[in-house]
Amino acid sequence: MTSENGATGYVSARLRDQGGFALALAVFALVLLAAVVAGGYFSASQEFQIGRGMRSMTSSFYAAEAGIREVLDDWNPLTYGALEAGDSMLIGPMTFEGGGSYTAKIKRVGITADSVKRYFYIETAGRPPGAGLGERRQAVIARVRYPNICCNAAVVAFESVRFGGGGSRTVEGMNVSPSGWPASACAGFPTDDAPGVIVQAVDSIFGFDQPNMITGSPAKIVAFPSMTFNGIFNFGDLSYNDLVALADHTFAGEVILSDSEPTVDANGRCDRSNNRNWGAPDSPGHPCFNYFPILHFMSDVDLRGSGSAQGILLVDDDLFIRGSFDFYGIAIVKDDIVMSGPSDLWGGVILGDDLQLSGGPSHLRLSRCVTERAERFSNLSRPRLISPRAWIELF
Repeated sequence: MTSENGATGYVSARLRDQGGFALALAVFALVLLAAVVAGGYFSASQEFQIGRGMRSMTSSFYAAEAGIREVLDDWNPLTYGALEAGDSMLIGPMTFEGGGSYTAKIKRVGITADSVKRYFYIETAGRPPGAGLGERRQAVIARVRYPNICCNAAVVAFESVRFGGGGSRTVEGMNVSPSGWPASACAGFPTDDAPGVIVQAVDSIFGFDQPNMITGSPAKIVAFPSMTFNGIFNFGDLSYNDLVALADHTFAGEVILSDSEPTVDANGRCDRSNNRNWGAPDSPGHPCFNYFPILHFMSDVDLRGSGSAQGILLVDDDLFIRGSFDFYGIAIVKDDIVMSGPSDLWGGVILGDDLQLSGGPSHLRLSRCVTERAERFSNLSRPRLISPRAWIELF
């Protein structure tokens, strides 16, 4: 009995001894706590990676989209217009101020024979700031049109053409390129001649007392009795108001200009934001030599002095060109054009009232090179996205 009681007492004592259980419980609690901490850390790490990835992909998305806008805004018709169907070129990588970047591929699609409108596939790959992060790609289809708004003659006048005395003022329909421009600037453009003047009736030309005041081919003067005021300001599927909507700059009051201000931006590109930058026709090597702004004037515009400018002028009132100022481009004027020299206008004009050449030697010369460059290097030929399915994300 004593032995049995002793054994029983020993077992009971062992059962009542719980000193080692606290250690095991503490270890188990530490393991459990470590697992919770590790799980929380893992979850936080995953959330961080997901957030970082989303931020990276969002930055990439907007970098790619901004890259497309950059390509469209900085469109170089001279470079991209030379691409044949199937040809492509790469741009970049280009870095934004915030650190993101993009690369772009521009490919001409369609057929080479289509010279009136051309289609381009533009694909950009955007990358966020930082190394080793992902990219996203986007693409668009854009159309470039080459509308023909000028010129069936050196001068299309709804009312009359008036010459001062003497033979030092001329309207020339025989095509000529500006003497200071390199041959490469005019390569590939039409060279056909045209009449000097198109008017409603021959008797609306006054002071035509010298045989060389008006030249042209196949005729110097063409009478077009059915001409209407509104008709001369319609250009196929474009109206005067359509051209106004494409203007780079609009001027509400009278404008006096003695010379263009062909400024460049921080990247050495032609600064289109300067409303006094009307190209650089006298400097073929300048970044603004290929810049022909469309300029809308709601009142008179007066070009005077010894400067020069180029572009497409949309004038709701009168245009004055005097002194030794030279203009290169297309002038579409609702009222009068008054030229007094020694001033020259290279290109072509369309006007709703009178052309007056007086007070000094002044010459209005048809130049296919100038009119073609004005149409192709202005907003007339800016690429437009094909709607409604121009844009796609490629991932």
